[in-house]
Amino acid sequence: MWRKVLLVMCACVVFGEDMLPEEFTRCRQKDAKLNDCLKGAVPDALRKMKKGIPSLGVPALEPLLVSSIDIGAGAGPVVIMQNYRRIKLHGLTDSVLTTYKADLKHYRLRTDSHTPKMEFIADYVMKGRILVLPIQGKGIANITMLNLVVKHDLIGEPVVRDGQTYMHIKEYRVKFVPQRVLLYFTNLFNGDKRLGDQMNAFLNENSELVFNELKDSYEKSLSSVFQDVSNKIFDKVPMNKIFLED
Repeated sequence: MWRKVLLVMCACVVFGEDMLPEEFTRCRQKDAKLNDCLKGAVPDALRKMKKGIPSLGVPALEPLLVSSIDIGAGAGPVVIMQNYRRIKLHGLTDSVLTTYKADLKHYRLRTDSHTPKMEFIADYVMKGRILVLPIQGKGIANITMLNLVVKHDLIGEPVVRDGQTYMHIKEYRVKFVPQRVLLYFTNLFNGDKRLGDQMNAFLNENSELVFNELKDSYEKSLSSVFQDVSNKIFDKVPMNKIFLED
């Protein structure tokens, strides 16, 4: 009996870890409508990945948990050092794709997505200034982006192992274009409610300025997170099992 169990476990390791779940939609490389297929398949896969793919080590995507992100001080009118810990990113699995362009010959994927509401909730520590106003605090941050358009550019390279070609994502670029950003930080100014309420009101009155000044740092940090999640699949599943050849 134990021998049978061992054989089943070995089979799972050999055959299970390099395959996408059966319920995932596969798109064919030579399909003239490959981009249309991927445009529907990717959001469908995201929804099915709410609880992750344990066999591939893909984490749950709703919410997506991130251990930490450090945001540089910035420049110009907004200079703030921000440290975020125990981050929960909500809303990714509600995304839809508006465009998809796959250039598999050159290992490049480009797409635009729309997310109705993406929430970034985390423990934070911050210190700096906005215009001439000082700001500092330590508590819970909630950064909400409404009607968020994200431009994704995945740049890959071929990696051959055991006769199989994998598409490793060596660079993942994103650009965030939200219609509106809502900002809220608890415990600003050591819990001074009056100053905290005034600063939160000021932040939201000037959220476009604040977000645009710090956007590059947010984009670079989350690009790294998205790259890591993507490679959980691309580094383990051969390219011809993600994009079928026949």
